[in-house]
Amino acid sequence: MAPRLHLQLPNDFGEIPRANEAATAWLEEHAVPMAATYLANLAIEELVTNCIKYSYPDAGRHLIDIELSLPPGELIITVTDDGAAFDPVRQTAPDTTLPIEERPIGGLGLHLLRQMADDFSYARIDDHNRVTLRKSLT
Repeated sequence: MAPRLHLQLPNDFGEIPRANEAATAWLEEHAVPMAATYLANLAIEELVTNCIKYSYPDAGRHLIDIELSLPPGELIITVTDDGAAFDPVRQTAPDTTLPIEERPIGGLGLHLLRQMADDFSYARIDDHNRVTLRKSLT
């Protein structure tokens, strides 16, 4: 069975650094290349932030699950939440040809994830969003 790290955090921005620290330490223990570690940290930062900011219509406590797994030669990052349906894969890429001052705010983080990951997918399963990123380690 592939090594796995499962993190569960509440919808609190203050929990994101803790999740990134835990993910980084685990990936370093498994000698994962820095590019894949950077992707994992960006995915946690971007996906969890978006979830907290936009996904919950109430101020209640929600849990966000993050799983990292290392099947041979690959890193798989999965983020699951119980927020409103949102498919980041279908979001249009920002126009990066525009000058910075003319670009609308938002969308760049998801664009970077799409560019860095080998595969970026979304599924809505049992009223939960599940975003999965895959990165080759070879």
